[in-house]
Amino acid sequence: MPVRDPANKKARDRRHRQRQAARVASGVCTRCAKLPPEPGLKVCSGCAKKRRAADRARRAKARAEGKLYGGRDPEQCRRADRAGDKRRRRARQEAGLCTSCGHRQPEEDRSVCEPCREARRALDRRRYAARRTAGRCVRCTQPTVGGLSRCGRCLALEKERVCPQQKSAAGKRRYAARRTQGACVDCGVRTGGAARCERCAYRSNSRAPERHLAALWPPQITVIELQTLQELGTFETEAEAAACITFARLRPDQV
Repeated sequence: MPVRDPANKKARDRRHRQRQAARVASGVCTRCAKLPPEPGLKVCSGCAKKRRAADRARRAKARAEGKLYGGRDPEQCRRADRAGDKRRRRARQEAGLCTSCGHRQPEEDRSVCEPCREARRALDRRRYAARRTAGRCVRCTQPTVGGLSRCGRCLALEKERVCPQQKSAAGKRRYAARRTQGACVDCGVRTGGAARCERCAYRSNSRAPERHLAALWPPQITVIELQTLQELGTFETEAEAAACITFARLRPDQV
């Protein structure tokens, strides 16, 4: 609500804090000061229900108007959410539970359980594919150039942050584990013994340098004159084809 008298705001806030502290010390609800508060809260059950109903109505109205965080300060709400997430993760870690769901035991040397890890992997794969299809950076969603998966800023940051030795060791461990399981070394799907599935093999071969690709036949270049459609010869190198064009006194746009 708008402040009626900004000059006296600090004094009113101080009196409000003092009243709240006195009611907490007396063990009564900080709003009505009549009933004891609910366990873990500072207000009674009746005041808590009224507050929840008012919050639901406010959020519904703000959602209809297209406002973020129920019309409140987005940055302040984000800070509060991050602080709450930290407290929840810490409490679940101390209790020996998964920090994501809080119901199952986490995997060995990890903080989350296997179902939550798999759900997160599926979400990451869908988000990665959507951003790659849209030509966006898979990290910050900024536009990319040259078909890259990351923008220039994210590439530079990742290069500074990731240790090459650790990345290589992790890649070798993942490769060995997937080969032992008979899965694709890139995406992890079952392949029946092959190192890569058909999709990942095609992608790997299409991105590999030419020196790594196996030639299916000897390279050949056939020179054809466009005006007469006459074949002037077939050659194995570009130099021989260029010599043929020069000997026939033709321009490159005529063949």
